[in-house]
Formats: sequence, C-alpha cells, structure tokens
Amino acid sequence: MDKEQIERLVVEIKASGSLEGFGMVIEQLQQPIFTYCYHMLGHRQEAEDAVQEVFIKAYENLEKYTEVVSFSAWVYKIAYHHCLNLIKRKRIYRLVPFLNNRVPADDREEGAARVDQGQLSAPLHRALSTLSPEERNLILLRVIEEKGYEELSVLFQEKPATLRKRYERAMKKCKNQLLSQKGGEMSEAFRLIR
Repeated sequence: MDKEQIERLVVEIKASGSLEGFGMVIEQLQQPIFTYCYHMLGHRQEAEDAVQEVFIKAYENLEKYTEVVSFSAWVYKIAYHHCLNLIKRKRIYRLVPFLNNRVPADDREEGAARVDQGQLSAPLHRALSTLSPEERNLILLRVIEEKGYEELSVLFQEKPATLRKRYERAMKKCKNQLLSQKGGEMSEAFRLIR
C-alpha cells in the first residue's frame, strides 16, 4: 500500500470510523513507527508499548487530522510527543525515585540490541542516543523516513531553512560521536547519515 492509498483509506476511516480500515493503516505504519520509537526511547519493550499508545491516540484524534501533511507525518508527530513525554517522565523518576512504584527494568543488552529490521547500526544508535530528543527526532525523520524540509516545516511549524540548520548541527554532533567511538562498523553508519 503506497502513501496515496493510505491517505484515501484514512479519509474513508474518518467518514466511517472503521476499525478494520484503521487496522490496515496500522499494518503499513507499525514497523516504521516502532523503529522510530525504539531509537527515540532506546528500549524494545518501551517502544512496543509506545507504538500501541501512539496508534490509539491517532485513532481517537483522527477527526483532528487534516491533509496539510501526510498521515504518516501526522502519526510521527504524535509518536514524537508521546516519546518525549516518556523521556521526561523517566527523568523525573530518576530524580524522585519514590514516585515510581515499579522497579525500572534496565536491561542494557535488550536496549542496545539492534532492531530486527536493521535500520541503524549499533554505533549509530549509540551516537543518536547522546543527542537531545529534538535532535534525534529531526535526524530520524529526515534520514530514515526521508521527510523533506517543506513537510518538516509544517510539522515543526518552523521555516525550512531553520530546520536545515538544526539538522546540520545535529548531524555534526552525531558524526563527532561516531568518530569518538572505538570499534564497530563505521562505514555503514556514515553511509546512513551522509
């Protein structure tokens, strides 16, 4: 299913409220949104939970979607804000541990494991994890999802030139992190972030 078919299906779903139709949309976007959430959050289980919540929010707020940007870009914006809230919540729990009733599962092996579809190399994932959530978001949407600056400007409500500069600064930070890492396969990482 291509982007145009997804857009037509979303228009039909908005009119009918069809859960089955939305299930077809989820099938198309689930893996890319999971990859995005995984690289924003750094943990497989958190990413899986986040994907479910993102699609629930998307369905519940479907009437707010307008065709100004693509539906996938709109879902990425929901995913970004959801991941950002989770990251902020983690920081608060670290500062005030008694607020968190459960013991945090800090499974380094799982968090560091490459995502099954192999979108990003381990060195690149580590480099991205050192960036701010805003910088990570911009790089992931620009490089992995190949969003143009015009579409990103609608999403971020900023000028394309401003986003281009922010992207260039974030890429420079990411490249510096990659250069500072010892070992690993750098050629794949550099190929992805050119």
